[in-house]
Amino acid sequence: MTPKIETLLEQVNQTFPGTVMVRVGNEEDKTMRLDRAKQSSLADRLLVEVPDKTEADFVIGDELVRLLLSLNGIVPQIFFGLTFEDEGLDAQLVNIATRLHRSVLHAISFNELAKQGLMTESAANAYQAGIDDELDPEEDDVDKQHLFRILTMLDAAVFTTTMKKHGLKDLAKKMDSQNQKTYPKAFAAAKALADPIVSADLKDSRSIRKAVVRVFAGLDEILVKAELPVVNAKQYVTLTPVLSERQLNGPVKNLFEVFHSEMNDFASKEKAYVGLGKQDQQNTFVIAPPKNPDDRPQFFKELYELPVRELLEKLALPYILRK
Repeated sequence: MTPKIETLLEQVNQTFPGTVMVRVGNEEDKTMRLDRAKQSSLADRLLVEVPDKTEADFVIGDELVRLLLSLNGIVPQIFFGLTFEDEGLDAQLVNIATRLHRSVLHAISFNELAKQGLMTESAANAYQAGIDDELDPEEDDVDKQHLFRILTMLDAAVFTTTMKKHGLKDLAKKMDSQNQKTYPKAFAAAKALADPIVSADLKDSRSIRKAVVRVFAGLDEILVKAELPVVNAKQYVTLTPVLSERQLNGPVKNLFEVFHSEMNDFASKEKAYVGLGKQDQQNTFVIAPPKNPDDRPQFFKELYELPVRELLEKLALPYILRK
């Protein structure tokens, strides 16, 4: 690790309630894939492991910056409290939502890494090689890989936009041109998704959350136009709320509407109800009502009158206090 990554690791360890360690493997295939980084924990230790040493400092740095953002309580987190009782479908939806959320955070982490001098021509070339290794070129018709091309192109759009801000404009334009030629439909769709992210000032929790909600909704709009099934992440994914003291102390009915879901509560396996924000229609909590239908009217009456803070604490869900 370079001294800059060692300093970043020290910063993380100053906040983490335990010890964060890093391990890099000996493979080197000349492609950079940020999703190769894996986290595993044992007791109070967290291991960040990167199996391939190609541009390992960038991969590790990205993982550490996002971890630091999480530890500092800046970034709204995503949770998965619903299930379709279909393991394959659930895994696919979790993967899609995680990638969308991560691309928003990359607008922050890539910029920080560029400031540290880690976004280099070598890193950019390895990143592009990783894209071309992951994706097949587009055919005329929309195929099964279309959605994942969009997700990859979304992240690439954030990457090249960051390059342009940090002295790599010509190479970024070359990468954009290559991707537009090889993956034209996915590139166009991803640009529409990326523009609100890269143009936003992601310096506070509220703006980050808005960007995540927007990208969740934007992907579904694109999929509808392509006549593909929607992801519906706004209902499937629970996103940390960003609330003021007044909102936290007010009743649930002021901020949320509780809807019956077609999905089950992941923990109880019972039919779930989802608390959607009145303003953005984003899933903020999942709750399972009493099994006896006769008990439900009173349950929901009390739920709507409950202070928001008390409900979130009962559900053990984090929230971010808006400053």
